[in-house]
This record gives sequence, structure tokens and C-alpha cells, in this order.
Amino acid sequence: MSKVQVSLYARNLPNVAGLFKGTSDPYAIVKKLTQGGSPVEIGRTEVVKNTLSPTWTKRFIVDYELGHTTFLSFAVYDKTDKGDKPMGSAMFNIANVLAAKGNTKGKHAKGGGTIFVKIQKYEEKGTLRLQLKGIELKSTEGLGLGILTRPNPFFEIHKRSISGSNWDLVHRSAPVKNTLDPVFSEAVIDLGTLCRGKLDLPLFIRIFAHDKKGKHEDMGGFETSVNGLVAAKNFSSTQDINQADLASAFTLRIGKNKKEMGQVVVLRADLIGMETVARSQDPAPSEPPKQDPAPSEPPKQDPAPTIAAAPIVPEVAVAYTPPAPAPAPHSPQPPPAYYAP
Repeated sequence: MSKVQVSLYARNLPNVAGLFKGTSDPYAIVKKLTQGGSPVEIGRTEVVKNTLSPTWTKRFIVDYELGHTTFLSFAVYDKTDKGDKPMGSAMFNIANVLAAKGNTKGKHAKGGGTIFVKIQKYEEKGTLRLQLKGIELKSTEGLGLGILTRPNPFFEIHKRSISGSNWDLVHRSAPVKNTLDPVFSEAVIDLGTLCRGKLDLPLFIRIFAHDKKGKHEDMGGFETSVNGLVAAKNFSSTQDINQADLASAFTLRIGKNKKEMGQVVVLRADLIGMETVARSQDPAPSEPPKQDPAPSEPPKQDPAPTIAAAPIVPEVAVAYTPPAPAPAPHSPQPPPAYYAP
């Protein structure tokens, strides 16, 4: 018995919020179906506010036996206070997705829109316990200077895709309210998800100012790796507390001109559960880590795969009683940012 990791996103879902009620807040329910068995719920994604093209960050680890036909069903609903409304559903054969280009397939959902699923082989690699702090971030809110209002910053982490030409969203933090110097909550991130256990795999960290309507403001980003984050923390711990921030900080940059938008300090970056000796236990370096140059263009998401027609899924199409749509894959804009409370 092996394990696979499942992630999903959707595009152009129908808006079922109702007239004059804004845009739907979608989440997905994931179920596993085997031959001769009943559907078993694996879990649910986070709710993504005010979008019809959500990218969910929650991953699902699923037991899978090679040669045994196993399906995953996905039902998307609009989260409301008066009972959730179905937005679309689709079913995928795990083997077919594993065999697809990029381990990704898309299907037209029953109800409208398209659901995309990525399934990859999974091995437990330990976890990264990470905490970041922003210093003197720059915002265009409030007369362009952040004078009248302060932003609610949050960050996203994207990893380099297997193809090497695009980026996959793997983590999204909660926002920190009303500040240009946010101390983000500590996060525990699975290393298999974050970097496939490869500590030098490129990562791109980008900060956004949260917007209730989903039009989050880009506040800049930087490229690094797990080893880069750990090295930054180790160097910071050797400095005077009043100097450590600037000595080991990553610089946020934005646009083709790489305009500086503030700095990010690593308060914590601990590797837990790894079989080899963690870099975080090595002697602290005598010089701060070198920061990778900011890319000339922000990260791009993997292009959408060829879409196949989706079968009707009665098990998941159950009626309940109880930034802006994502840019096209070729867009030069940063990956879409959504906040899930």
C-alpha cells in the first residue's frame, strides 16, 4: 500500500451566491470510492472568499494500492450562513491522474466550471516549523503610502514545479491585521508537500495585503529554499538582537525594476523528523546567506491540462438543505492570492 498526495483548484465556477449577494465562497469535499465500497469522506478544503476560481492550499494524503481501481470525487459548495449551495462536482480515477502530464487532469464540473486535480506519490519527509516577520513593508493602500489605512499582510509559499518552469502554491498564511511590521503566526509545513524532501528546491515567498473582495495587493517577494530559510535563522541567532534583523533579512522586490518593498526576517526555521542531520543543527555560518536574485517575472502557475468531460457523480452532487478570477497561465502577474479564514 502506497500513499499519494492530492491537491486541487477550480476555474470559472458558477456564482450561486444570489442576486446582490456578491461572489460565492467555495470549498470542496473530497471522497474516496473503491470498487464494491461506499464513498468515504477524506476531508474538506478551506473556504476561499469571494472567488469563482479558487486555488486551495489544503493537501490530502490518500492510501492507494497500485492495480486497484480507486476514484476520488470532489464536490464544491458555496459556504453560506443559511445552508451551503452546490457549485459543481467531478470524479477522477487516481491511476489516470498519476499517468497524466504533470500528474494533473481537469474536468468540466457538473454544474459548471472546471475542476483540476493534481496527484503525486507521497513519502513522509518530516516537517518545517517556520515563522516569518516583516520589517517596514511598503503598501500602496491609503493615498499610495499606507497613511490612512494599514494593510493586513499575509504570505504565500510557492515551490518550483517538477517541470522546472512554473510554480505550485503550497502554503498560505493567515493575515496579520493593520500593520507594516507583521509577525506571522508559526506554521508547521510538511516537507514532502513543501519541497519533496529536497531542501535546495527553489521556493518563492510573496507577501500580499489582504482585500475582502479578493483583489489582494502584491507587496513583493523573494526566492529562497528550505536550506536558505534555515541558514538565515542560524545566522540571525548569532548576531546582536538589535542587528540580527538587518543582517539576515530577505529583501522583498516587485516588478521588472525589482523595486524594494521592505524586508522579511526568519524568526524560526526548524527541521523536524528528518532522517539526516538537519542543517539547522550545523554550526552557524559566519556570513549571512546569499539571497537569490529576484526573478524578472513573478512565479507562474502550471498551465491548465487538457480537459476531459466529467461523468455525473450522484454521490457528490447532493443537494444541501441545511484576486478576481485567476489569470491565464501565460499572464505575467503573480500567482492568484486568496485568503481562507
